[in-house]
Amino acid sequence: MNLFQTPPQTITDIQVAMKAGQLTCGELLETCFEQIKQKEPLLHAWAYLDEESAFQQAETLDQELKQGKWRGPLHGIPVGIKDIIDVKGMPTKAGFPEREDSPAIRDATVVENLRIEGAIFPGKTVTTQLACFDPPPTRNPWNQEQTPGGSSSGSAAAVAAGMCLAAVGTQTGGSIIRPASFCGVAGLKPTYGMVDRQGLILLSEHLDHIGPIAHTLTDLVMMLDAMTDQATYLPLLIEPVKEAPRIGWLSDFFESKADETMRQAMAITRQKLEAAGATVKNGELPAEFASILENHLNLMQYEMAQNLGKDYEQEPDAYGTAISQVLDAGRAVTDEMYQASLNYQTQIAPQMRKLFSRYEILISPATVGAAPDISTTGDPSLNAPWSMTGFPTISIPVTVTEQGLPLAIQITGHPDKFDDLLLAAQWCEDVLRPGYLEQILS
Repeated sequence: MNLFQTPPQTITDIQVAMKAGQLTCGELLETCFEQIKQKEPLLHAWAYLDEESAFQQAETLDQELKQGKWRGPLHGIPVGIKDIIDVKGMPTKAGFPEREDSPAIRDATVVENLRIEGAIFPGKTVTTQLACFDPPPTRNPWNQEQTPGGSSSGSAAAVAAGMCLAAVGTQTGGSIIRPASFCGVAGLKPTYGMVDRQGLILLSEHLDHIGPIAHTLTDLVMMLDAMTDQATYLPLLIEPVKEAPRIGWLSDFFESKADETMRQAMAITRQKLEAAGATVKNGELPAEFASILENHLNLMQYEMAQNLGKDYEQEPDAYGTAISQVLDAGRAVTDEMYQASLNYQTQIAPQMRKLFSRYEILISPATVGAAPDISTTGDPSLNAPWSMTGFPTISIPVTVTEQGLPLAIQITGHPDKFDDLLLAAQWCEDVLRPGYLEQILS
């Protein structure tokens, strides 16, 4: 059963209706909870819901609107928070249903920033156990026999199903981009360090990122501005972007891992971008890139074992198969191997930066193919390189397969030129999104 919300309800659309007095915060929240009540029994996107608190938030925000106070683009917008991030008054179970229900005593910094900007929190969205690879209870809104991806499974599924208008996810390997892609929505993994991680259950100091999931790039940027408390990027996207970007097309490493359906989708996408005026050239990855997945895995396993190992040793039976394997493998990563992977991370980023002397952005497939079945969360190998380098990456859906599942591209930018990434990604979305919407609405 396809439970994807069509047409997608965007923050941009809601903002217009609220400013015109055609919609209240309470009415919007009621619509989202109606979607939750209808679809949650099939999708299992939420780890925790607090309807009473959410409507109290909505009432306060509606009173502010009557007084002429407008907090910004997220005023009254329901936002899901991945259940590995603290929300005051809500438990953080991190994929352990039996964990104690003790509520968090304070908001994570990212949640505090969103709250100040007027976001409403219906609850916590499902994460795979400790944001690892064990399949979650969450199902894909497009087809409940397929995975929504992981580890931000509930965040992506909730947005796709219209249960909230945006959500917060995290990525250590591919946990924002992959579920967003599988669920037919947009995802943004910011530059490493852009979003404060206080209040996040930390897995890997050198790999963890926090980022938004929403329907469009503009919505992602509204979220990011609020999450970082900077409010600097949205003005870039007010006017349509006219100048076509120079694109580096990453085919060798990335498309060699993709299935035939994804490769065909990438070829058609490239043709559309070139026909619209983009200069697209095959990007050549440095030789050092060949070992990026091995080094990413060593770094991730070692740091997860250091951060989570003590709790795992005390109660190993509570841990799933995949997270147990990661933590066990982390013990076998020596200090020397770990230091070598840290050195590699330091060295590969400057090598990759050289590509941006020729291109504004790099484009590659966001996943190896459409969402697989529920026995897995999918392959993160096409996303992990950007977690390892810390380069900012945006995924946007571009097509739907004959089986009715979405496919997406990922657009990667220079870590010090985030403005360039946003402008180029906006141009790409303007070219590609109309065809995607035509497919899903037909």
